Amino acid sequence: MARQPNRKPNHNGLSSKTSNHPTLFSGCLTPMTQNVLLLHGLHMTALVMKPLGKRLAAHGFTPHYFSYPTTQGSLKSHAIALARHIQRNHILPTHFVAHSLGGLLLRHLAAIHPELLQALAVTLGSPHQGSQTAQRVRQIMPRVLGDSWQNALDGSLPNQPLPIECGSIAGTVSSGLGLLVTQFAEPNDGTVALAETALPNSQQLIVPCSHSGLLFDSEVALQVAYFLQHGRFKGTAA
Repeated sequence: MARQPNRKPNHNGLSSKTSNHPTLFSGCLTPMTQNVLLLHGLHMTALVMKPLGKRLAAHGFTPHYFSYPTTQGSLKSHAIALARHIQRNHILPTHFVAHSLGGLLLRHLAAIHPELLQALAVTLGSPHQGSQTAQRVRQIMPRVLGDSWQNALDGSLPNQPLPIECGSIAGTVSSGLGLLVTQFAEPNDGTVALAETALPNSQQLIVPCSHSGLLFDSEVALQVAYFLQHGRFKGTAA
């Protein structure tokens, strides 16, 4: 008789499948999967993640997408919706690739449903330490940020580390709308400062890209794919 995959219940009535085919990444057992769920950033939709998803598909991955109203509702509420989306579409286990605010959404998902994080994750230009650009925008035009400020762009995120291996890619080409409101005194991608992308217990890769350019750069896509395949960035020590 075929062995049925284990399911783990959680407090929101969701269940998760546990892979029977683990592989070893950086000393941790991680389920093998070709699924990758892409999460967009502020004032965007899943459409902006399609070019990166297409490039990842060329490396053998199966891209999945999730849209959420970035300025309406808390990130915690969006994380609950994301958990339901993952379960409803039966894409466990899955890797995660998150741009900007999407990386903070992933942090909230990890806080309320850590059992759904079973593979690997890469964040792109996510302000894990808060965003000075968002702080400035909030002072001038608070409606632009809506609900994305509190417990998100303000830096007050869940304290627990991600339960999976994670890579953080940050850009250093200072070009973008953020420069209209922020005068950076340190390396930045035009929207987020390099120091703001720091994520404890993660691997960081610095690339010559702007904030939005991270989504469309072929070398970034290659590095994301490599990380999801090997648990580290290309050209770094194993």
